[in-house]
Amino acid sequence: MTASPFTQSDQSQRPRGTAAAVSIGMIAIVAVLGLFTAGVTFLGLAIGFPIAGTVAAQYHVLVSPTDLALANQLAGFWWLFGLFSIASVGAAVLVAVKAIEHLSPTERD
Repeated sequence: MTASPFTQSDQSQRPRGTAAAVSIGMIAIVAVLGLFTAGVTFLGLAIGFPIAGTVAAQYHVLVSPTDLALANQLAGFWWLFGLFSIASVGAAVLVAVKAIEHLSPTERD
């Protein structure tokens, strides 16, 4: 019998140091905050573009015609911005759950 050179060692059983756990935790926090911020931004775009012209007209704000045309054109893509928002928040939740699972001191089945 020959041993495969591609055998994988089970590194999840290896104890991690404190520095590695802190690094993983900090990276996860930054990723979650970044993804959550992106989700809120996409939600704002999904809401803001369709109402931009109406709000500008009500408050008598001077808006260039090209900016108004761009806002009206992008207003049709509200559903895409909404999907990006949901995907970003979902990814933030997934990163948080996986980081907690990875850093959990209890045994996993």
